[in-house]
Amino acid sequence: MPSSRFVAVACLVIFAVTTLAVAPVVGAPPPRPLCDACGDSFAETASAHGVEATVVESTATVQVARNGTATWTVRNTLREPAAERLRANESLRTAIADRAMWDVTLLGSNVSSDGVLTLRYREPDFAEPSAGGTLRSGAFTESHGYSSLDGLGADRLTVVAPEGMTVERTVPGATVSADRTRMTLTGLDRYGFLTFTERGDPLGAVWSTVALLALLGPVAALNAAVLIGLPTAVFGIVVAALCGAVSWLDFDFGASTEQVGTALGGLGVLTVLGTLAGAAISLFGTADAPLVGAGVGIAAVGATLTASGVRDRLSYRTVLALAGAGLVAAVGTAVVALPVFQQSGLLRSQRVFLGLLVALFAFLPAGYALGRNRHRLALATVSVGFAAALFQQGLPIGPLGLGILIALVNGIYGVVVVACGTPLLLAGREIGRADGRT
Repeated sequence: MPSSRFVAVACLVIFAVTTLAVAPVVGAPPPRPLCDACGDSFAETASAHGVEATVVESTATVQVARNGTATWTVRNTLREPAAERLRANESLRTAIADRAMWDVTLLGSNVSSDGVLTLRYREPDFAEPSAGGTLRSGAFTESHGYSSLDGLGADRLTVVAPEGMTVERTVPGATVSADRTRMTLTGLDRYGFLTFTERGDPLGAVWSTVALLALLGPVAALNAAVLIGLPTAVFGIVVAALCGAVSWLDFDFGASTEQVGTALGGLGVLTVLGTLAGAAISLFGTADAPLVGAGVGIAAVGATLTASGVRDRLSYRTVLALAGAGLVAAVGTAVVALPVFQQSGLLRSQRVFLGLLVALFAFLPAGYALGRNRHRLALATVSVGFAAALFQQGLPIGPLGLGILIALVNGIYGVVVVACGTPLLLAGREIGRADGRT
Protein backbone atom coordinates (compact mmCIF):
# COMPACT_ATOMS: atom_id res chain seq x y z
CA MET A 1 0.00 0.00 0.00
CA PRO A 2 1.47 3.41 -0.95
CA SER A 3 2.60 5.66 1.85
CA SER A 4 0.73 8.83 2.78
CA ARG A 5 3.69 10.89 1.54
CA PHE A 6 3.51 9.25 -1.89
CA VAL A 7 -0.25 9.88 -2.09
CA ALA A 8 0.25 13.53 -1.15
CA VAL A 9 2.92 14.03 -3.82
CA ALA A 10 0.75 12.30 -6.42
CA CYS A 11 -2.22 14.53 -5.58
CA LEU A 12 0.00 17.60 -5.81
CA VAL A 13 1.23 16.61 -9.28
CA ILE A 14 -2.32 15.94 -10.50
CA PHE A 15 -3.46 19.28 -9.10
CA ALA A 16 -0.59 21.13 -10.78
CA VAL A 17 -1.23 19.55 -14.19
CA THR A 18 -4.96 20.22 -13.90
CA THR A 19 -4.30 23.84 -12.96
CA LEU A 20 -2.03 24.32 -15.97
CA ALA A 21 -4.73 22.90 -18.23
CA VAL A 22 -7.66 24.83 -16.79
CA ALA A 23 -6.10 28.19 -15.89
CA PRO A 24 -5.88 29.56 -19.47
CA VAL A 25 -9.56 28.76 -19.98
CA VAL A 26 -10.74 30.21 -16.66
CA GLY A 27 -8.69 33.38 -17.04
CA ALA A 28 -9.69 34.07 -20.65
CA PRO A 29 -12.09 36.93 -21.36
CA PRO A 30 -15.49 36.10 -22.86
CA PRO A 31 -15.57 35.69 -26.67
CA ARG A 32 -16.37 38.86 -28.59
CA PRO A 33 -16.40 39.88 -32.26
CA LEU A 34 -13.72 42.06 -33.81
CA CYS A 35 -16.22 44.92 -34.07
CA ASP A 36 -18.18 44.66 -30.85
CA ALA A 37 -19.98 47.94 -31.56
CA CYS A 38 -21.52 46.29 -34.62
CA GLY A 39 -24.61 44.18 -35.22
CA ASP A 40 -25.86 41.79 -32.56
CA SER A 41 -23.06 42.71 -30.16
CA PHE A 42 -24.20 46.35 -30.18
CA ALA A 43 -27.82 45.23 -29.70
CA GLU A 44 -26.79 43.28 -26.59
CA THR A 45 -25.04 46.33 -25.13
CA ALA A 46 -28.06 48.50 -25.88
CA SER A 47 -30.36 45.96 -24.25
CA ALA A 48 -28.24 46.13 -21.07
CA HIS A 49 -29.05 49.88 -21.02
CA GLY A 50 -32.78 49.30 -21.46
CA VAL A 51 -32.95 49.87 -25.22
CA GLU A 52 -34.26 47.00 -27.35
CA ALA A 53 -32.47 47.68 -30.63
CA THR A 54 -32.71 45.67 -33.83
CA VAL A 55 -29.75 46.14 -36.18
CA VAL A 56 -30.82 45.67 -39.80
CA GLU A 57 -27.38 46.23 -41.29
CA SER A 58 -23.96 46.94 -39.84
CA THR A 59 -20.79 48.15 -41.55
CA ALA A 60 -17.45 49.40 -40.28
CA THR A 61 -14.60 51.31 -41.86
CA VAL A 62 -11.17 51.36 -40.24
CA GLN A 63 -8.91 54.18 -41.41
CA VAL A 64 -5.31 53.45 -40.40
CA ALA A 65 -2.80 56.26 -39.87
CA ARG A 66 0.94 55.98 -40.51
CA ASN A 67 1.64 55.84 -36.77
CA GLY A 68 -0.57 52.74 -36.40
CA THR A 69 -3.56 54.54 -34.89
CA ALA A 70 -6.92 53.56 -36.39
CA THR A 71 -10.15 55.51 -36.60
CA TRP A 72 -13.23 53.29 -36.61
CA THR A 73 -16.46 54.47 -38.23
CA VAL A 74 -19.31 52.09 -37.41
CA ARG A 75 -22.74 52.42 -39.04
CA ASN A 76 -25.64 50.43 -37.58
CA THR A 77 -29.00 50.74 -39.33
CA LEU A 78 -31.62 50.57 -36.57
CA ARG A 79 -35.34 49.97 -36.59
CA GLU A 80 -37.74 52.29 -34.81
CA PRO A 81 -38.43 53.08 -32.02
CA ALA A 82 -34.81 52.45 -30.93
CA ALA A 83 -33.45 54.84 -33.58
CA GLU A 84 -35.73 57.68 -32.44
CA ARG A 85 -34.92 57.10 -28.78
CA LEU A 86 -31.18 57.19 -29.33
CA ARG A 87 -31.51 60.21 -31.63
CA ALA A 88 -33.33 62.17 -28.92
CA ASN A 89 -31.26 61.07 -25.91
CA GLU A 90 -27.60 61.98 -26.39
CA SER A 91 -26.49 60.91 -22.89
CA LEU A 92 -28.03 57.45 -23.31
CA ARG A 93 -26.54 57.12 -26.79
CA THR A 94 -23.11 58.09 -25.48
CA ALA A 95 -23.31 55.64 -22.58
CA ILE A 96 -24.18 52.77 -24.92
CA ALA A 97 -21.58 53.78 -27.51
CA ASP A 98 -18.85 54.12 -24.89
CA ARG A 99 -19.58 50.64 -23.52
CA ALA A 100 -20.11 48.96 -26.89
CA MET A 101 -16.48 49.04 -28.08
CA TRP A 102 -13.66 47.87 -25.82
CA ASP A 103 -10.16 49.29 -25.53
CA VAL A 104 -10.86 52.35 -27.71
CA THR A 105 -11.78 56.01 -27.24
CA LEU A 106 -15.22 57.22 -28.30
CA LEU A 107 -14.96 60.25 -30.59
CA GLY A 108 -18.64 60.87 -31.21
CA SER A 109 -22.01 59.46 -32.24
CA ASN A 110 -25.18 60.53 -34.05
CA VAL A 111 -28.36 59.06 -35.52
CA SER A 112 -29.50 60.17 -38.99
CA SER A 113 -33.10 60.75 -39.99
CA ASP A 114 -33.20 57.39 -41.77
CA GLY A 115 -32.15 55.48 -38.62
CA VAL A 116 -28.42 55.04 -39.21
CA LEU A 117 -26.44 55.20 -35.97
CA THR A 118 -22.88 56.34 -36.68
CA LEU A 119 -20.21 55.71 -34.06
CA ARG A 120 -16.61 56.92 -34.29
CA TYR A 121 -13.74 55.53 -32.21
CA ARG A 122 -9.97 55.87 -32.05
CA GLU A 123 -7.78 52.81 -31.40
CA PRO A 124 -4.16 53.76 -30.66
CA ASP A 125 -2.50 50.39 -31.22
CA PHE A 126 -4.25 48.88 -34.23
CA ALA A 127 -0.90 48.46 -36.02
CA GLU A 128 2.77 48.85 -35.11
CA PRO A 129 5.81 49.94 -37.14
CA SER A 130 8.28 47.26 -38.20
CA ALA A 131 11.12 46.54 -40.63
CA GLY A 132 11.49 48.70 -43.74
CA GLY A 133 8.75 51.09 -42.73
CA THR A 134 6.18 48.31 -42.69
CA LEU A 135 3.09 48.56 -40.50
CA ARG A 136 2.04 45.25 -38.96
CA SER A 137 -1.36 44.52 -37.41
CA GLY A 138 -2.34 41.49 -35.35
CA ALA A 139 -5.89 42.76 -34.78
CA PHE A 140 -7.30 39.89 -36.83
CA THR A 141 -5.66 37.20 -34.68
CA GLU A 142 -6.34 35.76 -31.26
CA SER A 143 -2.73 35.27 -30.21
CA HIS A 144 -1.41 38.76 -31.03
CA GLY A 145 -4.63 40.78 -31.22
CA TYR A 146 -7.91 40.39 -29.37
CA SER A 147 -8.20 37.40 -27.03
CA SER A 148 -11.18 35.06 -27.53
CA LEU A 149 -11.97 36.61 -30.90
CA ASP A 150 -15.39 35.47 -32.15
CA GLY A 151 -16.11 36.48 -35.72
CA LEU A 152 -16.28 39.83 -37.48
CA GLY A 153 -19.38 41.37 -35.90
CA ALA A 154 -20.16 43.61 -38.89
CA ASP A 155 -21.82 42.56 -42.13
CA ARG A 156 -18.93 44.24 -43.91
CA LEU A 157 -15.68 45.68 -42.58
CA THR A 158 -13.23 47.70 -44.66
CA VAL A 159 -9.69 48.58 -43.66
CA VAL A 160 -8.18 51.59 -45.43
CA ALA A 161 -4.39 51.73 -45.72
CA PRO A 162 -2.49 54.78 -44.43
CA GLU A 163 -1.86 57.57 -46.92
CA GLY A 164 0.99 56.62 -49.26
CA MET A 165 0.84 52.95 -48.30
CA THR A 166 -0.82 49.82 -49.67
CA VAL A 167 -2.11 46.56 -48.23
CA GLU A 168 0.59 43.89 -48.61
CA ARG A 169 -0.43 40.87 -46.55
CA THR A 170 -4.16 40.32 -46.13
CA VAL A 171 -6.39 38.33 -43.83
CA PRO A 172 -7.62 35.02 -45.34
CA GLY A 173 -10.95 35.48 -47.11
CA ALA A 174 -10.51 39.23 -47.69
CA THR A 175 -10.88 41.06 -50.98
CA VAL A 176 -8.51 43.88 -51.93
CA SER A 177 -9.21 46.87 -54.15
CA ALA A 178 -7.39 47.21 -57.47
CA ASP A 179 -5.06 49.88 -56.09
CA ARG A 180 -4.52 47.82 -52.91
CA THR A 181 -5.50 50.68 -50.62
CA ARG A 182 -8.52 48.87 -49.16
CA MET A 183 -9.18 45.42 -47.74
CA THR A 184 -12.77 44.27 -47.21
CA LEU A 185 -14.09 41.38 -45.12
CA THR A 186 -17.62 39.99 -44.94
CA GLY A 187 -16.71 37.30 -42.43
CA LEU A 188 -13.84 36.17 -40.22
CA ASP A 189 -13.59 32.39 -40.41
CA ARG A 190 -9.78 32.28 -40.39
CA TYR A 191 -7.45 34.61 -38.56
CA GLY A 192 -4.31 36.20 -39.93
CA PHE A 193 -1.93 39.16 -39.93
CA LEU A 194 -2.30 42.36 -41.92
CA THR A 195 0.63 44.42 -43.19
CA PHE A 196 0.99 47.74 -45.00
CA THR A 197 4.03 48.74 -47.05
CA GLU A 198 5.12 51.91 -48.86
CA ARG A 199 3.34 52.34 -52.19
CA GLY A 200 5.59 51.33 -55.09
CA ASP A 201 8.26 49.73 -52.89
CA PRO A 202 9.65 46.78 -54.94
CA LEU A 203 10.76 45.10 -51.69
CA GLY A 204 7.35 45.44 -50.04
CA ALA A 205 6.73 41.69 -49.93
CA VAL A 206 10.20 41.11 -48.46
CA TRP A 207 9.73 43.74 -45.74
CA SER A 208 6.31 42.29 -44.92
CA THR A 209 7.82 38.83 -44.44
CA VAL A 210 10.63 40.21 -42.30
CA ALA A 211 8.08 42.08 -40.17
CA LEU A 212 6.17 38.87 -39.47
CA LEU A 213 9.32 36.87 -38.77
CA ALA A 214 10.47 39.52 -36.30
CA LEU A 215 7.23 38.99 -34.37
CA LEU A 216 6.69 35.28 -34.75
CA GLY A 217 10.28 34.03 -34.86
CA PRO A 218 11.00 34.24 -31.10
CA VAL A 219 7.57 32.83 -30.24
CA ALA A 220 7.96 29.96 -32.70
CA ALA A 221 11.46 29.25 -31.33
CA LEU A 222 10.12 29.08 -27.77
CA ASN A 223 7.27 26.81 -28.85
CA ALA A 224 9.69 24.57 -30.72
CA ALA A 225 11.95 24.36 -27.67
CA VAL A 226 9.07 23.32 -25.39
CA LEU A 227 6.96 21.19 -27.73
CA ILE A 228 9.77 19.57 -29.74
CA GLY A 229 13.11 20.17 -28.04
CA LEU A 230 12.10 19.12 -24.52
CA PRO A 231 10.37 15.83 -25.49
CA THR A 232 13.18 15.04 -27.94
CA ALA A 233 15.76 15.56 -25.20
CA VAL A 234 13.89 13.15 -22.91
CA PHE A 235 13.51 10.74 -25.82
CA GLY A 236 17.25 10.94 -26.52
CA ILE A 237 18.09 10.20 -22.90
CA VAL A 238 15.87 7.11 -22.91
CA VAL A 239 17.38 5.91 -26.21
CA ALA A 240 20.91 6.55 -24.95
CA ALA A 241 20.14 4.45 -21.87
CA LEU A 242 18.70 1.71 -24.09
CA CYS A 243 21.76 1.71 -26.38
CA GLY A 244 24.05 1.63 -23.34
CA ALA A 245 22.14 -1.29 -21.86
CA VAL A 246 22.24 -3.22 -25.14
CA SER A 247 25.98 -2.63 -25.50
CA TRP A 248 26.63 -3.55 -21.87
CA LEU A 249 24.59 -6.76 -22.09
CA ASP A 250 26.33 -7.43 -25.42
CA PHE A 251 23.43 -9.20 -27.10
CA ASP A 252 24.80 -11.33 -29.94
CA PHE A 253 22.29 -13.60 -31.59
CA GLY A 254 24.80 -14.57 -34.25
CA ALA A 255 22.12 -14.13 -36.88
CA SER A 256 22.86 -13.49 -40.52
CA THR A 257 21.30 -10.60 -42.41
CA GLU A 258 19.02 -13.05 -44.21
CA GLN A 259 17.80 -14.47 -40.89
CA VAL A 260 17.19 -10.95 -39.56
CA GLY A 261 15.17 -10.17 -42.69
CA THR A 262 13.07 -13.28 -42.19
CA ALA A 263 12.46 -12.34 -38.54
CA LEU A 264 11.42 -8.81 -39.50
CA GLY A 265 9.05 -10.22 -42.12
CA GLY A 266 7.46 -12.42 -39.49
CA LEU A 267 7.19 -9.53 -37.06
CA GLY A 268 5.45 -7.43 -39.70
CA VAL A 269 2.96 -10.17 -40.53
CA LEU A 270 2.18 -10.74 -36.84
CA THR A 271 1.61 -7.00 -36.40
CA VAL A 272 -0.90 -6.93 -39.25
CA LEU A 273 -2.74 -10.05 -38.07
CA GLY A 274 -2.80 -8.88 -34.46
CA THR A 275 -4.18 -5.49 -35.45
CA LEU A 276 -6.89 -7.01 -37.63
CA ALA A 277 -7.88 -9.34 -34.81
CA GLY A 278 -7.98 -6.49 -32.30
CA ALA A 279 -10.06 -4.34 -34.66
CA ALA A 280 -13.09 -6.55 -34.02
CA ILE A 281 -13.22 -5.28 -30.44
CA SER A 282 -11.73 -1.82 -31.16
CA LEU A 283 -8.64 -2.73 -29.18
CA PHE A 284 -6.37 -0.18 -30.88
CA GLY A 285 -8.92 2.54 -31.67
CA THR A 286 -7.80 4.99 -34.34
CA ALA A 287 -4.31 3.43 -34.40
CA ASP A 288 -5.63 0.43 -36.40
CA ALA A 289 -4.74 1.69 -39.88
CA PRO A 290 -1.30 3.09 -38.88
CA LEU A 291 -0.46 -0.22 -37.15
CA VAL A 292 -1.40 -2.21 -40.24
CA GLY A 293 0.75 0.15 -42.28
CA ALA A 294 3.67 -0.30 -39.88
CA GLY A 295 3.33 -4.08 -40.12
CA VAL A 296 3.35 -4.01 -43.92
CA GLY A 297 6.32 -1.62 -43.96
CA ILE A 298 8.34 -3.80 -41.58
CA ALA A 299 7.48 -6.94 -43.57
CA ALA A 300 8.56 -5.19 -46.78
CA VAL A 301 11.91 -4.23 -45.20
CA GLY A 302 12.39 -7.80 -44.02
CA ALA A 303 11.62 -9.26 -47.44
CA THR A 304 14.10 -6.85 -49.07
CA LEU A 305 16.85 -7.85 -46.65
CA THR A 306 16.57 -11.48 -47.71
CA ALA A 307 17.64 -10.54 -51.25
CA SER A 308 21.32 -11.30 -51.87
CA GLY A 309 21.79 -8.15 -53.96
CA VAL A 310 20.83 -6.01 -50.97
CA ARG A 311 22.88 -7.99 -48.45
CA ASP A 312 26.01 -7.50 -50.55
CA ARG A 313 25.68 -3.69 -50.54
CA LEU A 314 24.88 -2.95 -46.93
CA SER A 315 25.94 0.33 -45.35
CA TYR A 316 24.40 2.89 -43.05
CA ARG A 317 23.05 4.81 -46.04
CA THR A 318 21.62 1.64 -47.57
CA VAL A 319 19.80 0.71 -44.38
CA LEU A 320 18.62 4.31 -43.99
CA ALA A 321 17.18 4.23 -47.52
CA LEU A 322 15.62 0.85 -46.82
CA ALA A 323 13.94 2.22 -43.69
CA GLY A 324 12.69 5.20 -45.72
CA ALA A 325 11.16 2.86 -48.31
CA GLY A 326 9.51 0.89 -45.52
CA LEU A 327 8.11 4.13 -44.10
CA VAL A 328 6.62 5.07 -47.47
CA ALA A 329 5.04 1.62 -47.75
CA ALA A 330 3.66 1.94 -44.22
CA VAL A 331 2.05 5.33 -44.80
CA GLY A 332 0.63 4.30 -48.18
CA THR A 333 -0.83 1.11 -46.76
CA ALA A 334 -2.36 2.97 -43.80
CA VAL A 335 -4.18 5.38 -46.13
CA VAL A 336 -5.39 2.60 -48.42
CA ALA A 337 -6.52 0.50 -45.44
CA LEU A 338 -8.81 3.19 -44.00
CA PRO A 339 -12.00 1.78 -45.60
CA VAL A 340 -11.27 -1.58 -43.95
CA PHE A 341 -11.83 0.14 -40.61
CA GLN A 342 -14.90 2.08 -41.84
CA GLN A 343 -13.01 5.33 -42.11
CA SER A 344 -13.09 7.67 -45.11
CA GLY A 345 -10.35 10.12 -44.12
CA LEU A 346 -7.38 10.52 -41.81
CA LEU A 347 -8.21 11.77 -38.34
CA ARG A 348 -5.80 14.09 -36.55
CA SER A 349 -4.80 11.29 -34.16
CA GLN A 350 -4.02 9.05 -37.13
CA ARG A 351 -1.83 11.73 -38.70
CA VAL A 352 0.05 11.89 -35.38
CA PHE A 353 0.50 8.10 -35.39
CA LEU A 354 1.72 8.13 -38.98
CA GLY A 355 4.20 10.86 -38.10
CA LEU A 356 5.55 8.74 -35.26
CA LEU A 357 6.31 6.00 -37.80
CA VAL A 358 9.20 8.22 -38.93
CA ALA A 359 10.78 7.76 -35.50
CA LEU A 360 9.87 4.06 -35.43
CA PHE A 361 11.60 3.19 -38.71
CA ALA A 362 14.61 5.32 -37.73
CA PHE A 363 15.47 2.64 -35.16
CA LEU A 364 16.60 0.28 -37.94
CA PRO A 365 19.48 2.43 -39.30
CA ALA A 366 20.21 3.52 -35.73
CA GLY A 367 20.65 -0.14 -34.79
CA TYR A 368 22.95 -0.65 -37.76
CA ALA A 369 25.11 2.28 -36.58
CA LEU A 370 25.13 0.81 -33.08
CA GLY A 371 26.27 -2.53 -34.48
CA ARG A 372 29.19 -0.76 -36.12
CA ASN A 373 30.03 0.97 -32.78
CA ARG A 374 28.91 4.38 -34.01
CA HIS A 375 26.91 5.28 -30.91
CA ARG A 376 26.56 9.00 -31.60
CA LEU A 377 25.24 8.35 -35.09
CA ALA A 378 22.73 5.88 -33.69
CA LEU A 379 21.45 8.41 -31.15
CA ALA A 380 21.36 11.23 -33.71
CA THR A 381 19.39 9.11 -36.17
CA VAL A 382 16.49 8.31 -33.86
CA SER A 383 16.51 11.78 -32.27
CA VAL A 384 16.17 13.47 -35.66
CA GLY A 385 13.43 11.00 -36.58
CA PHE A 386 11.48 11.74 -33.41
CA ALA A 387 11.91 15.52 -33.77
CA ALA A 388 10.62 15.28 -37.36
CA ALA A 389 7.63 13.29 -36.14
CA LEU A 390 6.75 16.01 -33.63
CA PHE A 391 7.34 18.81 -36.13
CA GLN A 392 4.79 17.40 -38.57
CA GLN A 393 2.11 17.85 -35.89
CA GLY A 394 2.36 21.58 -36.48
CA LEU A 395 3.92 24.37 -34.46
CA PRO A 396 1.67 27.06 -32.96
CA ILE A 397 2.84 30.61 -33.52
CA GLY A 398 0.97 32.05 -30.53
CA PRO A 399 1.34 31.67 -26.77
CA LEU A 400 1.85 28.12 -25.58
CA GLY A 401 -1.37 27.78 -23.56
CA LEU A 402 -1.46 24.04 -22.90
CA GLY A 403 2.11 23.66 -24.17
CA ILE A 404 3.47 21.96 -21.05
CA LEU A 405 0.68 19.40 -21.19
CA ILE A 406 1.29 18.82 -24.92
CA ALA A 407 5.02 18.42 -24.24
CA LEU A 408 4.17 15.82 -21.59
CA VAL A 409 1.99 13.92 -24.07
CA ASN A 410 4.79 14.06 -26.66
CA GLY A 411 7.16 12.68 -24.04
CA ILE A 412 4.78 9.75 -23.47
CA TYR A 413 4.71 9.19 -27.23
CA GLY A 414 8.50 9.01 -27.09
CA VAL A 415 8.48 6.26 -24.46
CA VAL A 416 5.96 4.25 -26.52
CA VAL A 417 8.05 4.67 -29.67
CA VAL A 418 11.16 3.46 -27.84
CA ALA A 419 9.30 0.36 -26.64
CA CYS A 420 7.98 -0.39 -30.15
CA GLY A 421 11.27 0.46 -31.85
CA THR A 422 13.48 -1.74 -29.68
CA PRO A 423 13.01 -4.84 -31.93
CA LEU A 424 14.04 -2.75 -34.95
CA LEU A 425 17.06 -1.43 -33.03
CA LEU A 426 18.15 -4.97 -32.18
CA ALA A 427 17.53 -6.10 -35.76
CA GLY A 428 19.57 -3.23 -37.15
CA ARG A 429 22.36 -3.97 -34.69
CA GLU A 430 22.48 -7.61 -35.81
CA ILE A 431 22.65 -6.46 -39.43
CA GLY A 432 25.51 -4.12 -38.59
CA ARG A 433 27.42 -6.81 -36.71
CA ALA A 434 26.80 -9.38 -39.46
CA ASP A 435 28.03 -6.88 -42.04
CA GLY A 436 31.16 -6.34 -39.96
CA ARG A 437 31.86 -10.05 -39.88
CA THR A 438 31.75 -10.39 -43.69
